[in-house]
Amino acid sequence: MWKLGKPIVIGGSTLSPREAWWHEFADEFHELCGGEVDREWLVGLAATLYPLNADRAPREAAEVAFMTLGYELPGYELEEPFTPPPPPRWPGMH
Repeated sequence: MWKLGKPIVIGGSTLSPREAWWHEFADEFHELCGGEVDREWLVGLAATLYPLNADRAPREAAEVAFMTLGYELPGYELEEPFTPPPPPRWPGMH
């Protein structure tokens, strides 16, 4: 499991490891998007990715998520447009 270096305290309360992961993930993803991301959507993304990435550093997980989804986020443009390769043609498919 990922371990935070030092506890995060917000409003006098120490965040649980799960809350700290979400907090770190959301901060990094928000920064990568230049602040142009819906907060509710971001919370949903963090909640979805946490179970599969609890062992990964949250900022690293945010970078992977951003690179995976970045070109579809509002306010973010790639320097070069990404064109996905055509789907494979399997025998017997038209």
